[in-house]
Amino acid sequence: MKLTDKYILGKFLKILCFSLVAFILIVIIVDLVENIDRFIDNKAPLILVVSYYLHYVPFIIVLALPVATLLSTMFTIGSLAKYHELEVMKATGISLYRLITPLLVTGFLISILLIAFSDLVVVPANYKKDQIKKMGIEKKKAPVGITRTNIIKAGQNGWVLFAQTYNEKEDRGNFVVINKIENNQVKIAIKAEAMMWADSGWILTNATKRTFEKNHEVEFIAYDTLYAGFLSHTPAIMKHKLKKARDTRFFELLNRIKLKKSMGQDTAKDKVELYLKISFPFINFIIILLGIPLAANPRRSGGTIGFGLSIIISFIYFVILRAGQSFGYNNKLPPALAATIGNIIFLAVGLIMFFKTRK
Repeated sequence: MKLTDKYILGKFLKILCFSLVAFILIVIIVDLVENIDRFIDNKAPLILVVSYYLHYVPFIIVLALPVATLLSTMFTIGSLAKYHELEVMKATGISLYRLITPLLVTGFLISILLIAFSDLVVVPANYKKDQIKKMGIEKKKAPVGITRTNIIKAGQNGWVLFAQTYNEKEDRGNFVVINKIENNQVKIAIKAEAMMWADSGWILTNATKRTFEKNHEVEFIAYDTLYAGFLSHTPAIMKHKLKKARDTRFFELLNRIKLKKSMGQDTAKDKVELYLKISFPFINFIIILLGIPLAANPRRSGGTIGFGLSIIISFIYFVILRAGQSFGYNNKLPPALAATIGNIIFLAVGLIMFFKTRK
């Protein structure tokens, strides 16, 4: 690594760390001010409050990193342009493209690491944070006797169960679909008006059973009642609440999508969240590409201007991101496009500006 690489990268990383710590502190302080009355009213122990915010930090890092990365890029390149260090470096025969290579490589590495960090650290930390808040701080009890909708559960030996409604107090499901899946194909399809737990198994009422071989129906049987002893699903499993897509790990969410698809359920929302788990971290690389040409112009190299541009650009990105999510959830855009539309727009603008910048 050349001396200029170390100098530029050192500047960038120092500002990045400072910005990230500042954002973390700001978010925690704002959240604490908003919730301090609730903590006091619930007599929440200090150790629980501290634990709550420690588990909140990973999520803040992921959310704030694109803004911190853009700020670091703007201030690093901006300071080099402002004090004519860029001109001096280019006078020695080093092109701007070569000078900013360490930043682009760092941005790419940050994006890759953030994918793993989000999946391995943020997801379990978010779940723990929510549990601490609900059960520890707010002292909420798990609801009993509620009716839940659109329950889908995978069981043993390829059996997948879907219930349009499920009453947890009565252990009763209505409008039930049960499929046995082998090699990604439905072998047995059972539909029933209702299911009730009796002793150690489920009783299905007004049920039909269809058997398939090579995607062709070979048997159809109707039952007034059918004992579904083949299901490994228990009432405890049925009551286990499904986590939100954003709070689910990548491969866990991928398997959920496959299950829903096999049951004919809508998977648009889950697919959007799945693609976002990959696309969102890569904005950290794209934002550097966009920030370099903006900051390389001496007229935009001032600290106030750089900070203002960073906030405006970040705001625009998050607006596009949320709009894409909304369109994807409602099947108005393909899930992959809905999750990446912000990246695509910013990458296109960044590349155009980047290649128009004087070497």
